[in-house]
Amino acid sequence: MAESSWADVADTVVVFGLVALTWFMVGLCLLLRRAEGDPPWRSTVALVFGALFAAYLLTNASLQAAGNRGADIDPGLAHFAFDMGNIGFANAWVSLGTFAAFCGWAVLATGIFRPWLGWLMVASGIGLALSRFVWTTNAWLLPYALFWVWVIAVCIRLLRRPA
Repeated sequence: MAESSWADVADTVVVFGLVALTWFMVGLCLLLRRAEGDPPWRSTVALVFGALFAAYLLTNASLQAAGNRGADIDPGLAHFAFDMGNIGFANAWVSLGTFAAFCGWAVLATGIFRPWLGWLMVASGIGLALSRFVWTTNAWLLPYALFWVWVIAVCIRLLRRPA
């Protein structure tokens, strides 16, 4: 660890955060599955797309490859790797948006949380999926921020009253 740069430590912390996000997504989908009843298709679709999102972020190393070896790498190759990482992340918004929209739909259908949480998630999900069309602008920031507001609100709700 003494030879690790701050970037290596930050990358490792991000990976642990992604593992925690994956556990949250899976746990939430299982909770929604119990509330949804048979057939639990909304929560299943949400689980599949949440897993796709997590799998992409945990396996994609384009951004790290762009910065690897610093000045030794060809600038064109570094730009290519950086662009691949950004395009891949923009594509991952579709998976995250589908996860969000179907979780929100399941919340609205089951009434497991307050309706505003369901609508917030549906709006965030649709916004994230549509942001793929304008990925070079900052339009993705609003639905992405709404997603994290929703995650925090659900976590607080589950901690305050887990039943």
